[in-house]
Amino acid sequence: MIIWVALLAGTISAPVVNACTICAPDPKTTIADVLNERESIVFAREKQGKPYFFSVVEVLKGAMDGDEFKAFIYFIDRLTLSKNLKDVAVFAKKDSGDKWQYIAYANEAYQAFVKEIISQAESWKKIKGSSRRIDFFAELLTNSNPNIREQAYLEVSRAPYASIKRIAGTVPRRQIHGVLASRRLTEWHSLFILMLGQSRHPDDRAYIRNTLEYFAQHQFTRNLSAWVTAFIESQPKSGVEEVEKLYFSAKDRTKDELEEVVKGFSVLGSEGGIPFKPEILARRRRIVNSYATLLDNYPTMAGSVARDLTSWKIRALEKRLSRIKSGEPSLDPTASFAVDYYLSAASKFPVFKGNH
Repeated sequence: MIIWVALLAGTISAPVVNACTICAPDPKTTIADVLNERESIVFAREKQGKPYFFSVVEVLKGAMDGDEFKAFIYFIDRLTLSKNLKDVAVFAKKDSGDKWQYIAYANEAYQAFVKEIISQAESWKKIKGSSRRIDFFAELLTNSNPNIREQAYLEVSRAPYASIKRIAGTVPRRQIHGVLASRRLTEWHSLFILMLGQSRHPDDRAYIRNTLEYFAQHQFTRNLSAWVTAFIESQPKSGVEEVEKLYFSAKDRTKDELEEVVKGFSVLGSEGGIPFKPEILARRRRIVNSYATLLDNYPTMAGSVARDLTSWKIRALEKRLSRIKSGEPSLDPTASFAVDYYLSAASKFPVFKGNH
C-alpha cells in the first residue's frame, strides 16, 4: 500500500542545520516538520454517505471543534480508506481559525509512527535535540514499512555529514546495495553512497573505486560528489591525491565535473566544523594542496575554492587567488565576489601550512 504524505510545498520551513550538502533533499519538508508546526492534529475517517466529511477517531494534539469537518482528500486514498476499517487519514491545522488539511494516509504502523513523532517533538526542541531527532529516525532506516523508511531517509539525508557517518554502521550492507540497485529510490542514492563509503569490506572498496574510475572515464556527474566522498573515505591514505590526479590534474574536465568533485572535497574538509581531530586536520591540509592544483589548471574554479577557505577560516592560496583575480576576465560575478571577500578577510585567519 502507498501512503501519501501531503506536504504542501512552500508552507513550512524545515529546520535543516549544517545539513550535508551532498544529499540534503529538495523539498526539505518531512512529515515530522508538518506535525511539529501544526497546532491541532487528528486521526479521522470519512463519514458514510457524506463524501469529504470526516469524523474524528482520535485527537492527537490540540482540540477538535464540533462533530465533523469537511476536507479534501485524494480520491485513491478515499477509496483505500473505505476498504480498510482500521486505517485513518491524518489531518492538521495551524490554528483554530484554519481549515483542516489532509497530511497523510495511515495504516496501523504509520499511526504508531505519527504518535511517536508527536510524543518526541518537545525533546527535539531541547539541547542536543537535533541529535536525538536524527537518532530516532536512524533507527527507522531498516523499518519494514517502506513509507516509514522513506521518511527516515528524508530526515537522515539532511543530517550533518558526521552524523551520517556515525549512522552508516547500523544499516546492513544488503540494504545499502539494494537501495543503490533500485531505480525507484534514485533520489536516495547519494545518502547510501556516503554510507557505503564507511564500509571496510574489501568488495565495497573495490566497487567504489571501480565506479569512480568509470565515472571519470565517461565524465558522468550524477552523484559524483557522493562517489568522490565515499572513495576518499574508503582510501584514507591516498584518496585525495588520487581524485586530484583523476580530475584536477587532467586537462579536459567539464565545469559540472569539477563542481561535483569540489562539493565532495568541501564536505570532507568541513566535517566537524573546527577540525580538532588530527586526521581531519590532515585531510583538510591535503584538500587545500589539491585546490592549488585545481587553481593552476582551472582558474575559473577560484570562487568555489575561496568559499571553502572562507568557511574554514584559514589563510592559504592567497597568491594564486590574487593572480587569478587580476588576470582572469572569465570569472563570473559570484566567483569574483567570493574571491574578493576571501582576500579581504584572509589576513585575519591563521596561516594554514601545506605544500601549496
